[in-house]
Amino acid sequence: MVSELSKKIKTFLINVIADIGFIVGTIAYIIPFVILLAASLGAPVTAGRFIPSQPRFDGYIAIISHPAFRLWILNSIIFTVTVTTGSIIISTLAGYVLSRLDFPGKGIIFWFILGIMMIPGIVAYLPLYILLSKMMILGTYVALLIPPMSSPYNVFMLKQAFDAIPRDYEEAALIDGAGTFTIMFRIHLPIIRPVLTTLVLFNIVWNWNNFAWPLFISARTELWNLPLGIWNLAWSYTVNFWNLAAGAVILATPPLILYIIAIEYYLRGIAVTGLKK
Repeated sequence: MVSELSKKIKTFLINVIADIGFIVGTIAYIIPFVILLAASLGAPVTAGRFIPSQPRFDGYIAIISHPAFRLWILNSIIFTVTVTTGSIIISTLAGYVLSRLDFPGKGIIFWFILGIMMIPGIVAYLPLYILLSKMMILGTYVALLIPPMSSPYNVFMLKQAFDAIPRDYEEAALIDGAGTFTIMFRIHLPIIRPVLTTLVLFNIVWNWNNFAWPLFISARTELWNLPLGIWNLAWSYTVNFWNLAAGAVILATPPLILYIIAIEYYLRGIAVTGLKK
């Protein structure tokens, strides 16, 4: 009786600590966005005031009314959709091959991918720049979109997801006469849907906010995306923190809305998807 009571108390305390940690973590993530939103409206946040006495929308107007704003938005959409789609397709095929097919050198390739993950991606920018320069495609959409599609992290995560699927499913499908692609698309991909959903969300947010690669590769202003355009607008002559804060709010809004919409499907995928041996 005493041991059962102590277990209940222990479980209760663990739940309370977990809830407190969740609340603290949520507040820690929300406060910077609130400060950013207040600063974009002209609140003197440096003085500890987060509610502007008279909201100012100068920063938003300056960015939205800029002649190149629509082009920045279009380039960001093209970059995000193209790179995310290409990266997920390539990584899914690569992860599936490394997980479910047997061929010589598979282990070496996998360890090579793990090794690449340990190297900061920005280290590869200079070799890529030299390569693209020799191919004479610098300053083009090809140079902007193709290299970021390679993602060792995506390949690793998808391989691990495919590894977790029991072989019984595909063995039963093979007996029924299903081919490799049929097994992949009709059995394996629906099972790893939560992983795919998570990776798609991560890739969309990362590519939408990608600043370093477009800055490094886009000598032409026609290829600038929204982060690069906002940075240039806010730092053109003097540092305009209103423009910078307003641009950051505009930049953060689409991923936030997408996350709120997609989290329901992600949780639903976890709830209805399971593996049983």
